[in-house]
Amino acid sequence: MSDSLQPILAHKKAVDDYLVSFLNDKKKKLTQINAWGGDVIDRLIPFVTSGKTTRGSLTVYIYSLFEKNLTPEIYRVAAALELFHSGFLIHDDVMDQDRLRRGRASLWEQYRLTSDDTHIGMSQAINAGDLCFFMAQELLTDASTLSLVVKELQPVIIAQMQDVMSGKGKSMSKDEVLSLYRYKTARYTFSLSMTVGATLAGATQNNVSLLERLGESMGLLYQIRDDELSVEGDTSITGKPTGSDEKNTKQTLAILLHSDELNDFKVSLLEHCDDEISKLPIDPSGKQQLTALVRFCLTRDK
Repeated sequence: MSDSLQPILAHKKAVDDYLVSFLNDKKKKLTQINAWGGDVIDRLIPFVTSGKTTRGSLTVYIYSLFEKNLTPEIYRVAAALELFHSGFLIHDDVMDQDRLRRGRASLWEQYRLTSDDTHIGMSQAINAGDLCFFMAQELLTDASTLSLVVKELQPVIIAQMQDVMSGKGKSMSKDEVLSLYRYKTARYTFSLSMTVGATLAGATQNNVSLLERLGESMGLLYQIRDDELSVEGDTSITGKPTGSDEKNTKQTLAILLHSDELNDFKVSLLEHCDDEISKLPIDPSGKQQLTALVRFCLTRDK
């Protein structure tokens, strides 16, 4: 992994520490209700912190490009985005019936193994995902930030509905697949993380819009690579099962486009990212780090 990414990835520990502290405090309160309160938090802590913490780290990093004083508020928002993401992943594994996530049993599979009942396993995972959503909302104490985040997350649900049906033999056009990628992954993973970070740091609306566009292209590259890893990735590295998309007969851009056409599309996305990064009013090292992140999106192995 490029050393240029370290300033971005360096924020993972602080965001994870915030999450662990918050969840442990939450465990004390939820355990007073019944034993399931402690049980679910004990399962969520390793689940939430074992990922790349991409959204939370990117939120803090973009904030730092415009404002050097990192306040508790930015970590609270970063943690909220990670909890929203965890809730989506937990529910996604239920919908796709994937038993593996981040190198360990998915949440529904954990509960299935405990109860020896698939229905209970999936039901408890849905409850755990819902809990993530409500805890995330609790962290977003500023009304304007909450509004910005939840408005951007609503299209994720609609895109997920499209994704579920795409596995039922329904053919999709290139534009439909791109719309799915844009709203299920690109905007909420990259555009949202970067625009929230910039907005909280007091960036101008022009720069926030620029980061929004940059995030979309970065996210498309990220999703294209995700599709590739779904087919050719090493499960011991990705922590996810290969062949899941094929099993669910989901269409991807790699299936719809000839390899040369797909490569041309990747190049056009890279060029757009480089152009947007060049316009940002940040120091050269920041531009270099963002450029490295763009390349990482397309070449990562997990």
